[in-house]
Amino acid sequence: MAWLRVWWLALGVSCVALPARAQDLEGARSLLSDIQRIVAAQEAENWFADQEALRLIGESLLSSVCGATPEARAWARAGLRKRVAELGDPRTLYLRTGQMSDEVERSLTAQRQLLALETSLSRLQECPFWSPPEPGFQGLQSDRKRITLSLETGGNAQLRYTEGDWTFGAGALGRGLVGYGFDGRYTLLAGAEFGGGAMLRPGSNASQFVINYFPAIPLVLRTRELTWQYDVELAAVSVFQADDTRVSYGVRFGGAFAFTGLRRRNVLPWAGLALGYEHYFESGGRAVTHFLRGALRIGLPWDP
Repeated sequence: MAWLRVWWLALGVSCVALPARAQDLEGARSLLSDIQRIVAAQEAENWFADQEALRLIGESLLSSVCGATPEARAWARAGLRKRVAELGDPRTLYLRTGQMSDEVERSLTAQRQLLALETSLSRLQECPFWSPPEPGFQGLQSDRKRITLSLETGGNAQLRYTEGDWTFGAGALGRGLVGYGFDGRYTLLAGAEFGGGAMLRPGSNASQFVINYFPAIPLVLRTRELTWQYDVELAAVSVFQADDTRVSYGVRFGGAFAFTGLRRRNVLPWAGLALGYEHYFESGGRAVTHFLRGALRIGLPWDP
């Protein structure tokens, strides 16, 4: 979000004149990011009555607020108050037009973020003793500056084109990825994958299938925007068959988009759709082959 990056920059400039011990801009940024994501998740689910919505997200909010230092909390609160003042009162904006315009929604969301923070600040006495504030708090609703282990699985539909013939099939895959989150928005992941599936033999009737197996080594760049994440993927792929174990090699270009949930314990779950194209070179006794895949996929990134 462009406005948030500009806001963070302004916040950083205003911190320069403060004593070093009064600065925790990193913690403030992470806390603001957590609040923004938690509120967005509840808005996507349903935000009707403030008190009920705050009750549902209360534990997630308090966990983040407890982890941030008093300085980070103060900066986050000041930033949100400034944002609310700039955007105006959502009720007043709504009465002008009688419509839930983008302007009204932005103002309402900022007001909810401030309300969420102030509600959590009123509950600081509930912070557990075993979770003290951390200078430079990195947030809980992202993998910012963390190594994660991610388990992903899903089913897929496949189209194959080889030697002038199209055929189709379906299968499933599983993979494990090790990732590192850079700034809460970008994550680089790599690991191992194995999938398989049944596919009609080209030119055959519906009773003749071939079983394919697909080992792969994927490299994924993942970016996040609030409750959504987007992947760009490059992978070394291979294929062999149940009745022909010679291996053919190729490359995959793919992408995915997914809706992400809030952290539960040390897991940030997500579910979405992946699309990919695979090109297999002439190898393993097989001609050049092309695969198109569409897959429903779920992921469980774990912060050990």
